[in-house]
Amino acid sequence: MNAQFLAIARDPSTIPGVHHYCDEWCDYCPVTARCLAFRCTAEFRRRHRRRQGDATFASIEEAVAFTREVSALDGSSTGELDAILANPPGESGLETADPLASVAWDYAVSAAFLFTLQSMTVAHRPRRSSGPAPEQVVLWHHLRIYMKVVRALISGERARGGDGASEDANGCVRLVLVSVERSRAALTTLRSSANAPEVDHLIEGLHELERGLEQRFPRGRGYLRVGIDCPVT
Repeated sequence: MNAQFLAIARDPSTIPGVHHYCDEWCDYCPVTARCLAFRCTAEFRRRHRRRQGDATFASIEEAVAFTREVSALDGSSTGELDAILANPPGESGLETADPLASVAWDYAVSAAFLFTLQSMTVAHRPRRSSGPAPEQVVLWHHLRIYMKVVRALISGERARGGDGASEDANGCVRLVLVSVERSRAALTTLRSSANAPEVDHLIEGLHELERGLEQRFPRGRGYLRVGIDCPVT
């Protein structure tokens, strides 16, 4: 095991599992200095001499190995990753027929089309001291909302089958609900007479996702993400 990674994991300031249900927006996170994944990523980039602007991983193999190592440090499962790698594309069994997944996909695609001309410019904007711009918020969260909705639904279905995935489902739901609130506020700010129909469609999609998740996972909103929703000394 990587000695530097192990030292980070043993550092008492590291918050266990803080990266599991975060939005991955490290530029605007107040606890990156206490995050196992962030610190290990920084160490990996340093060790492999990645320059600013370089991708963290040069191959899928590097990314997989890194994920396995960080998961081993905090005791989290790599079951989903194992299923994807062990099966042909589309045959991992990680799927859901819940119509809420389609609502999330429609939202993600519609948001992408609305901001197509801005997406690359927005994606590479440096950190702003005043916080991200509204269009940045929408584009940062749109695909993450979809991916975490699908993960929550799959985890929820597994939990009903008795394999104890309910905590993962509730953690994902909590993250999605926060992302929905932030995206809705950003869209409301961006709404104008010129884009009202498209923005209203997106906002209604977010309302539908929020209602659907709260019906399916009534404990999701109350799930506390340690270090994010509640402070850690």
